[in-house]
This record gives sequence, structure tokens and C-alpha cells, in this order.
Amino acid sequence: MKFKNIIFDFDGVLIDSRPGVVEAFQKMMEELSSKKIENQEIVNLIGKPLAEIVGLILKTDSKEIIFKGSESFKKNYQNNCLFNNFVYPGIKEMLERLKNEPYRLFVVSNKIELFIKKILNQHKIENYFIAARGTDGSDAKSRKQDYLKKLIDDYNLKKEESVIIGDTISDIAAGKENNIYCIGVTWGYGSEESLIKADADVVCCNPNKILKIIKNND
Repeated sequence: MKFKNIIFDFDGVLIDSRPGVVEAFQKMMEELSSKKIENQEIVNLIGKPLAEIVGLILKTDSKEIIFKGSESFKKNYQNNCLFNNFVYPGIKEMLERLKNEPYRLFVVSNKIELFIKKILNQHKIENYFIAARGTDGSDAKSRKQDYLKKLIDDYNLKKEESVIIGDTISDIAAGKENNIYCIGVTWGYGSEESLIKADADVVCCNPNKILKIIKNND
């Protein structure tokens, strides 16, 4: 069956948002904690729901503290750090070729939806996508599986014609739970080993390989 619906994770697949995300979380730590955290510890958590990351960084399950931390992050990220990011090499060219075939392109992410749309607009790639779905950042238990399912239902996507592209175990798990083809990528925040262990159908080291896989399935 030919692929028609290409669903992308955001951070670590389309956009490297590490500089801005790390800076905003470090500012949050300065405001709410006397403890220090290494930048890599923050990077390792990117892709999880905001409230979950805040709880892990601050080492708390207090709803009040997590709320304060989440609000601090959102304020710092939006006001000072949001546009401190870059598009991965080859992504714009890949999107252009997919759009012109034409495939139907989507984004599903645990990132706050408002931030996703602002960054897509920043890089002038928002028009490649039919929809970009994210969260409001308040739910520590939000599951990418559920957001993906809702996207599939809302747009009546046939699962055998759909593929999800992600860089972490959670992306592959979301695809597997929804019974769609899963492509893992190695340029993001996960490792090739973890993607293979998560049972990705294929693992790609660059956007050109994604194009070949999708077109070879035509």
C-alpha cells in the first residue's frame, strides 16, 4: 500500500530546539531551586510532556510546584528563548519534495502547540503541513499515542497509508500502538540503539533516506 500520510514528531526531527529549551529550563531552575542541573540532563528529557519534565528536573510531585515551574518555563521560553533553534539540514528540501508529490504532511508532538506553530512560522515551513498538533503543557500524563490517534480519527487517515517519523522511543511506541509504519531518525535526541530496541520498522540517518523509503513504498 502506498504511503500518503506522513506524520512528523517536532523536536529532534524537524527542529533542533535544544539551545532555547535548555536555556529556558535553566532560567526556571534559577527561579525555583538552589540546585544545579547539567544541560545534557535537560536534553535527555526533551520530548516528554512539559509538566513531567518539570517534575523530574525539580524532583517533585507537588502539583503546585510543577505548575509554578511550568509557568516559569513557558514565560522564559516564549519571551526569550523560543526562536533559539534551527531546522536540521535537509529538512526543508525533504518537505518540499514530499509536498509536491503530493503527500499529506502532519506534526504530532508533546510540545506546546502554540510554540510549534510559532517556530514553523519562524522558518516559513508552516504551509507544508495540513495540521500541527501539540499540547497545552499542563498534563504530565499526556500520551503521544492519544494525540496521534485523535489526528488519525480527525482526518480519517487510513493506517496502512500512514507513517510516523520520530527520534525517540515514545514516537515509535505511539506509532506501534496505532498500528502505523514507524521510521526512526538518528539526528535527534534518541539513539539508533534505542530506536531499534523500540522496534522501529526502519532507522534513517538523513532526510534523503526517508524520501527513498517513502517513495520505494509507492
